Amino acid sequence: MNLKTCPVCGKETLIDRAGSFETPYVDRSGVERVLTVPNVHRLHCESCNEEIFDDAATRQIEDARRNAMGLLSAEQIREIRSQLGKTQKEMSRLLGVGEKTYCRWESGSFLQSQSFDNYLRLIRDVPEACLRLAEIEQYGVNTGPAPELVEPEFPFLPNVQELGEQASLFTDQLVYGTLQVPAG
Repeated sequence: MNLKTCPVCGKETLIDRAGSFETPYVDRSGVERVLTVPNVHRLHCESCNEEIFDDAATRQIEDARRNAMGLLSAEQIREIRSQLGKTQKEMSRLLGVGEKTYCRWESGSFLQSQSFDNYLRLIRDVPEACLRLAEIEQYGVNTGPAPELVEPEFPFLPNVQELGEQASLFTDQLVYGTLQVPAG
C-alpha cells in the first residue's frame, strides 16, 4: 500500500505493520470466539490507531474466518455453480440473493451466512433440491402440495423419489422460514 495520509484523521502518520491480527467470529454452535490470523500486512496510523487493510489482507482475514466458522470456501462456492452450469446471475436468482452478494461470496470478499452455507451444501449434494428451486423461480411458490417432479435419471440413487421428497420439504421449510437446524 502506498498511502501516506490516514483517511480517517488526515495526518501523515501511517506506518507499515505486519503481525498477528485478532478478529471475532461466531462458530457453528453460536459461541463468539476470537480468531488470531498470523502475518497480516496493514497500515497503522500512529495518531488515531486506525488500521488500513488492502484487498490481500482483507481476503486473508476473511478466508481464515470462513475456515474457522466451517463455511464453504469461495472456490468451493464457484465449483458448485460450475457443476450446475449456471452463471453468477443465474445462481443468485436461484438462491434468492442479490447478484453482488453472490459475486462477493465467490470472490471471497464477503462471508455467506451459516444458513446460506447449508443451502449451498444442499443444492450441491441433493440434485432434486436444485430442481425444486428452479421450479419455484420459474412458477413461484406453490402454497399447496409441491408439484410432481419429473424424475430425472439417477441410476446411482435408488431412492431418488424419497430424496426428492426430503429435498422438497427442506426447501419449503427454508423458503417459509420454518427450518430448524440443530446446533452442533
